[in-house]
Amino acid sequence: MPIIKNKWLGVSIIVFIANAVIALLMTPHNEWGVDFTAMMVHSECIGFAIFGIYRLLAVTLFARRDFGLLRQLVSAVFAGPIGYMLGTVLAATLLGEPEPLGELLQTSPVLIGFTVAASACVSYFLWTRRRLGEETAAHARAQSLAAEAQLKLLQTQIEPHMLFNTLSTLHTLIDIDPPRAQAMLDQLITYLRSTLAASRAEHITLHNEFEQLRAYLQLMSLRMGARLTFTLELPENLQSTTVPPMLLQPLVENAIKHGLEPKIEGGCITVSASLTSGKLLLEVRDTGLGLQDGEFSGGFGLTNVRERLFALYGQHAALKIDSLSQGLAVLITLPHAKS
Repeated sequence: MPIIKNKWLGVSIIVFIANAVIALLMTPHNEWGVDFTAMMVHSECIGFAIFGIYRLLAVTLFARRDFGLLRQLVSAVFAGPIGYMLGTVLAATLLGEPEPLGELLQTSPVLIGFTVAASACVSYFLWTRRRLGEETAAHARAQSLAAEAQLKLLQTQIEPHMLFNTLSTLHTLIDIDPPRAQAMLDQLITYLRSTLAASRAEHITLHNEFEQLRAYLQLMSLRMGARLTFTLELPENLQSTTVPPMLLQPLVENAIKHGLEPKIEGGCITVSASLTSGKLLLEVRDTGLGLQDGEFSGGFGLTNVRERLFALYGQHAALKIDSLSQGLAVLITLPHAKS
């Protein structure tokens, strides 16, 4: 982020410094015996007059950006001599010097040439500075669009993943337990209605996220029966905290698929939120099988959450897995944001 936020204030400071350097260099060697103060007045008046003429040409005759560098050089050729004359008259008037027009007639071609060259150099610097700014902005915009596209892709991958698993279970239950299949279908419709709008949003409150989790876990409880119990712990002061939508559901899915479903007696899932040292801590804890042979891949869901966290928060968010005496705990740490 630039220190000087106002664009033209920054450019004016650059012009002022360039004029001061020119005055400093010319004072010891000028043939008129002018001291530094008078030379500084002349240099600043001439420099800003040239800059003013340059800007006038840029926004009128050469307003189109297609001219690019050619516009800068043509502007400098015209702005240099005209700005030199106007600046000299202005400086002489400010200093009370007699006959400023006579002084102009005595100006050497070398000095005029030096002025044109200096204005061309400043114009080239401003052009490269603008081009660099435009390229930087374009690059940042491209990165932002790429990150946004990636997030939308990752988010849309979650819903079919959960839906396919549920429909597969329904397909099985239709033949062996139609009443249970009907009840599951009703729960699925309720779940989809409650999550459709939120799943398209960039952020939702933790209250809504936990309500969607409740609907999802009730659906899974209907599928697994007494083998699945769950607890949701959301403090009152974190109800309005915002998070990416469907951030926790893939972790809950993993806990069921890798931890509880393969376990004969099933188990319990606890989802909690807390605030620690200004950071939001989200935890999905299960009493499932835990690590098998010291390994846990987490599959699709964990990979999705990792990538979404990195795309949204970079190094400011973290996800880690802790092995428990019974089961696993997946912990997400991310910046705390209230809606």
